[in-house]
Amino acid sequence: MIDIEKIKKLDKEKIREYITLKGSKQNELFDKARIIRMNSVYKNNVELRSVIEISNICEQKCKYCSMGKNGKSLFILSYEEIIEKIKSLANKGRRTFLLQSGELSKQDFIDNISQVCEKAVSLYPDIKIILCMGNLSKNQYKQLKDSGASRYILKFETSNPSLHKFCRPSDTLEHRLECINNLINIGFQVGSGNIVGLPGQTIDDLLADLVLINKLNLSMVSATKFIPNNFSEFKNYPAGDINITLNFLAILRILKPNCLIPSTSSLEQGSVNGQTMGLLAGCNTVTVHDGTPKKFEKNYSIYSDDRFTPEEQYCRDIIKNVNMQAIPYLI
Repeated sequence: MIDIEKIKKLDKEKIREYITLKGSKQNELFDKARIIRMNSVYKNNVELRSVIEISNICEQKCKYCSMGKNGKSLFILSYEEIIEKIKSLANKGRRTFLLQSGELSKQDFIDNISQVCEKAVSLYPDIKIILCMGNLSKNQYKQLKDSGASRYILKFETSNPSLHKFCRPSDTLEHRLECINNLINIGFQVGSGNIVGLPGQTIDDLLADLVLINKLNLSMVSATKFIPNNFSEFKNYPAGDINITLNFLAILRILKPNCLIPSTSSLEQGSVNGQTMGLLAGCNTVTVHDGTPKKFEKNYSIYSDDRFTPEEQYCRDIIKNVNMQAIPYLI
């Protein structure tokens, strides 16, 4: 029997057991996670958001990613292109927008996105703008928050400092956590989390990730399955285990009843019904890939050239199939 209290107390032996569950025991873990989600402030609602990939230029050199370093043409969407896309999607009823890019700290880029946020919020005061733009200075984060963005996603990827340095040689875990804490202190609703299945990662590393996530004052938590990007340095490593990822998500829901947890498109890579399973494991956010101009979709190679980019009808179908309800935003 799944012991919820042991999970809440971060009992290492129990969580080590639960992370590797399969079959009927795994289903029991998912059932517990769904009950906790239903008893949370969100009930059976799912936030349906749109992603707009605004640039594939990146200053980092992460070994699991080939963003901007795989021969693909570099791009930055203009102010006009982003605003027009937000208008188009807002007119269809979308109210939550994730603006995502590689890590680019040039001030003119930050100024441009700040102007986008100001304009978008002036046009649609009820929208939510989420930014995922990597490590920036505290002043740049404040500028973006003051411009109208309300949420920011910055994943730490792994809490193991040496593994972090191996996977992200151009950054440190210490600096990443400093940026996360800066975002929290500025007043953003912050999302963070890890990658499950990184080369060299152990179950104990995943336990440490849970401890760190539980310690941070987060509004959104996440776990993505490692995908061997075919242009990255990690292209020959095996993909992360779908069951371990789903179990990790269920444990996250038990630890964080009132956080948003996305069922990401990474769950679909090499798996059948991965995003549906994410919802069954306790997730409550799904992202529609309808904001990036078609001509740039292949240039944003966060996973691989054949990455899954779910459209609106697919997202609505999987939400309906698990007896949940899509709504414009949850926080």
